[in-house]
This record gives sequence, structure tokens and C-alpha cells, in this order.
Amino acid sequence: MGINKPFILFIALISALLFQGCSSTSWVVVDDQALDINDYELISSRYYLESTNGITPNQPLIHFDLKSINTYEYAERVKTERYIQRYRPRIGYVLLGAAGAGLSYYAAFSDQLLDRPTDEQRYALMGAGTLLTGLSFLNMKPVGEPTKTGEGRLLRQTGTATEIDTTNARPYNTDNPGMRISYNNRVLVENVEWDFNGGRISINLAEEIDAGIFGENPAHNLVVEAFYDSLSQRKEVPVPSVFEQFVVVDVQITALRNEPESNPGNILTDLAEGSQLKLVSEEGDWYKVLYGISETWVSANDVRMIWRPSEFASDLSVIAIPNVPFGSVDVERNIPVLGRSSLNSGAFILSNNQYEGELSERIYGQRDTKLMEEYFIQGFGVRSTRVIKAMNATSDLMVERAYSRLAATLSDSRHNLNVYINGYAEIRDGLVYLLGSELNDDGEFQLIDLQKLFRAFNNLDLNSIKVFADLDILNDDGSTQALEDLASIITERNFASAVFFASRPDQRSGIFSSTNGEQNRHSIFTYYLAEAIKQRNMSMNAIYGHLERNVPFTSRSLYERPQNPLFFGNRELELLN
Repeated sequence: MGINKPFILFIALISALLFQGCSSTSWVVVDDQALDINDYELISSRYYLESTNGITPNQPLIHFDLKSINTYEYAERVKTERYIQRYRPRIGYVLLGAAGAGLSYYAAFSDQLLDRPTDEQRYALMGAGTLLTGLSFLNMKPVGEPTKTGEGRLLRQTGTATEIDTTNARPYNTDNPGMRISYNNRVLVENVEWDFNGGRISINLAEEIDAGIFGENPAHNLVVEAFYDSLSQRKEVPVPSVFEQFVVVDVQITALRNEPESNPGNILTDLAEGSQLKLVSEEGDWYKVLYGISETWVSANDVRMIWRPSEFASDLSVIAIPNVPFGSVDVERNIPVLGRSSLNSGAFILSNNQYEGELSERIYGQRDTKLMEEYFIQGFGVRSTRVIKAMNATSDLMVERAYSRLAATLSDSRHNLNVYINGYAEIRDGLVYLLGSELNDDGEFQLIDLQKLFRAFNNLDLNSIKVFADLDILNDDGSTQALEDLASIITERNFASAVFFASRPDQRSGIFSSTNGEQNRHSIFTYYLAEAIKQRNMSMNAIYGHLERNVPFTSRSLYERPQNPLFFGNRELELLN
């Protein structure tokens, strides 16, 4: 029994080792002409300009990239890679070695083969058995294919190789690049002091070119050239790649239709002169245009085509109004007679609604003026000869002339003065100016000083004065201080005074018209002012309350923007004294 236990352990050890294996690594030559990317020499460089980017109206940018063609000489070396090979013992050899080892151990611990072996003999037999076992495991077979470790080495140099690489380059001297844009052999823009953006010359064609020079169908391409040092590059760009086509209504009114045919049943709405729409395509005598997101049609005879940058689409002016005569809107009819015709009442109207330059026409500005004139005459009892008007005034001088006529008219006794002002306005250095209707020699709008006009009103012999100012203030100024200061010129001098403004300085004065809703053909402020008077709201407090309830709600409903009218003065003042 003492012999069997070691023997069993030995057999178990042999069995376990049969399922074990080992691995070894080796370096293998895979290429004797591998490039050493860290061992190189720049032989030569050649620079050039290249333009490859696409140009669209949404991205009207043309790029000229500074490129470099570089020639490098690389060292070639022997490349080796490391592999791992797994091995497993050969079962036959292991079994033979185990049998020999077992026989040696058996002889060492048994009296069957040797009669009472000595210690030296036992040790010799045990050593022989162990040696046989170890030798049987040294004879192993490979398992599978060698596996790469990802390690590599570059050894001795075997030669050189030349490679050419094109890369983006940086400016190599202090010279500025230049650019030139031509059309039909005529230079439109030239600038020899352009700037690099890194190694790139970028030109926004839509910003550099006046789109108004192109006819409806440009016959030539734009030619864009870039220069740097002795380098130059030239690229032709079609006009439709830079600008998009729009149409502008060129008659007083034209029908917008859902089909390209003259049929009273396909009219969606009428467009007023100056309405602008994006052109989709031309089909005979009709133009397909975008009205919102819908494709609609207008007669080609009623519009003219223009080229504009794509962002022009976000500022289109579309005037969708029926052409109806004055008196069709509810506030234009049945004006109540609130006071008798009197020589003690006067009115002054300053209205600018036609503008040169980029400003659009003040839609319904002229109609608003006529409405307030009718209310002054029919409702307040102001005689028509005492209504003084300054229409589309260009400067302070024209307003002063109108004021002189007013002063002469009201010189015989104390009067109640009603004032209506409308038009675009700006606030500069805390002062409020009405924009004149024409541009000066510098291409800027002349300014009409409303502070000066209000101080002039104080020079009149007045019982009361009421000012209704429908100002569409263009520059964003959240503070109402400028309007308060303007009103105080009058309210601090005359207790019987009131000043209304159509909105805060940071809000626009909108028109009361929507494509699919009410068509009231007046500004929101003037419409509700007339409605308040028509409903016989006789105190300033009642009129202002009516404006507060209706103007902000209507503005948010139509345009999703606020419009909050302002009031300064005596709230208890009656409309008619």
C-alpha cells in the first residue's frame, strides 16, 4: 500500500501535464524595404492655390487653399515583427516517458525487479524516471498558427525611397493675398489687401457683389481670382450658385393663385405692390413662387425678377390685402359726432409713409392718416381748414413750414389742439427722431427732431393738447425714458395734456392684417384708437384702457410679439373740452 500512493500521485501529475502547454516568441523579417517614417529628408517643396469647395446660395463662400507639394527621401530598413507560437506535449512521447519512469520507480520501491536495492540504486532509478518524464515533455508540437503581437522593429538600412505628399500649407512670407471678382470682363470687386484664414483665402461672394447688377437671365459666369506672391488661381462661378431669384410685385395689385390659370375661383389672396416672394420656377406666362411653405402662382406680367442672397428670404415683405375703398372697415364708417364744429379746435398731422432706400413703405400709413383726419373733423368738430398736414416730410424744414401754417391758423384765440404723428422713428442719444422720407447726400435718412416740434407746440396759446404718436421705432432700446422725456416737454407745461405712444421703444408697431384672418387695413394702434373714440370713451383714462386691453392681445395673436402702448399726462382729461 505504501508503494501505490506515490505511484498514484505520479500518474495524476502526468495526466495533468498532458493538458498543459507553453508558448514561445520569435522575430520574423516581413519586409526588407520598409519605409522609416521617422528618418526622412525634405528634398523640395512647390506651392500652389487650389479651390475645390462647392458653392451654393446657402453657403456662398469660395475658398482658395494654399497647398504644398513636398518631395521627401525616406530611409528603407529591414522590418521585423514579433510572433507568439503555442505548444502542447505529444501524448505518445509522454506516455512512453511515463511508462519508463513508472518502471524505474517501481524497481526503486519494489523487491520484484531488484532484490533489496540499496539507497544508491533507488536514487539512481528515481533520477532516471524523473529524467525520462522531463524528456518526454520537451518534445512538443505547435498548436495553431503563430499570432502577431503588434510589435515591430526597424533594423539596418537597406536603401532610400522618394515620396511626394500634398498638404495644406501656411503663408510662407508676410505678403497679403489679393482677390478680384469680374463679370462679363468687368471688374466688380478688387482687393489687394485681403487676409488669410490660416492657409485659406475665403471670400463671401454674396457680401462682396451687388446682386442688383444681374438681369433676369445672366449670360455669363462670375470669375473669381485669388493671388498670393507669384501664385494665382481662377475659378468661374455661375450666378445661381451665389444668389437666388425672387419676384417683386410691380403693379398696384396682383392675384396670388393656386393654379397657373386666370380663374376667379383659384385666387388665394391679392398682393399689393412691392410684395416679395421667392421664385421656384418659370412656366410660360406664370411664375411659381413660395408663399410661406406653399407653392403658388402669379402672373409673369405683374412682377419683375431680382437676384438676392438666400437670407433675403427671411426678410421678405408680403402685403396680402384686398383692394377695398376707404369706408369699408368698421371704424371708417358711422363716425360719431362727439362735438360741434368749432373755431376753437385745431389739428396737426405729421405722417411719413413713403421712404427711399431700404425701408419699406409704411403699410396703411396713408390710410391711418385719413382715418384720424376724418375723426378730427367729423367726431371732434375740427374744421377742415384748421387741419394742417405735413405728409412724407423729408426734413425739419418741411415740418417747420407746416407748423408755421398751424400757428397762423390758431393765432386768433385759445385752442384745443389734436396731434397725430406716424412713421418710422429712431432713438439717438436719448432723443426721439422721426425719419425723413428721403435720403441725404451721404445715403442716410434725414432726422426730424420731435423734441423741437413738441417745444414749438408749447409756444401756442392752448387750452389743451392731445398727441397720438404711432411711431415704429427701428432701433432696439428697452428703456422708455426717451419717450417719457419727449412727452414731458408738453405734460410739464400744460396740465390739460396727454401723449400716447403706439408701443415701447423695443417693440414694433404692427399692422392689423393677417393672411387668413381679419383685414382691418390700419395699424393696430390707430385702429383701436379710432375704435375707442367710436365707442364714446371720452376720457384719456378710458381710451388708454381700451388700448391696453386690445393692442397687446392683437399683436401677439397676429405676430407672436408684444406691443404695449404708453401714456403720459392727465388721465382725467376729457377728449373734448
